[in-house]
Amino acid sequence: MAVNQEEKQDLIRQAAIRAFSRKGFYNTRAEEIAHEAGIAVGTIYNYFASKEEILLSIFKTEFEQRMQVFRDLLGNDLPVLDKINKILQDHFSRLSEHGDLAALLIQERFNPGAGFRTKLLGLYKEMIARIEELIQEGIEKGWVRACHPRIIAYALLGVVESLSVYALTYPEEAKQGILADAPAELAGFIWNGLHKEGTNEIS
Repeated sequence: MAVNQEEKQDLIRQAAIRAFSRKGFYNTRAEEIAHEAGIAVGTIYNYFASKEEILLSIFKTEFEQRMQVFRDLLGNDLPVLDKINKILQDHFSRLSEHGDLAALLIQERFNPGAGFRTKLLGLYKEMIARIEELIQEGIEKGWVRACHPRIIAYALLGVVESLSVYALTYPEEAKQGILADAPAELAGFIWNGLHKEGTNEIS
């Protein structure tokens, strides 16, 4: 059965995730990714121009899936607290279910090369914009207190990333406990700081 371009790219991405998470981006050779994927090294370059392009594709694919969660929530009638919960549940379930990918995203997020940093910042700015939109929507509907949405968006992303890094340093059992409890704990923490007085519960 023929494998289409999208499937082949995903095969290479998944192999790269496993290889990068073991040795780091800079210490992994294209030959190791090819071996992990069970393909010839030349095949990689039929789909990706460089190792950096593979890494960027991994980030773009993951960010696009997360952006879809934001797009699905924006403008619907769910209470703000439920929207926060859904976003956090999606994030922490991904960390729990895809350990290699989680380790890679965090590892390379905080140690990118100069050229990659600019492209990565573009992805993060898009995510910040989506968080900002949700906060602004909450303000306009009278659910969220008056605030600076962009500053709050950066702060919220920072809190979630910090906890993610912290959780992944723990042994597996403790890590899974933190990841399981994090959505409800953080949702309550965030909502207590953001809700407009008199809107503790939203119907």
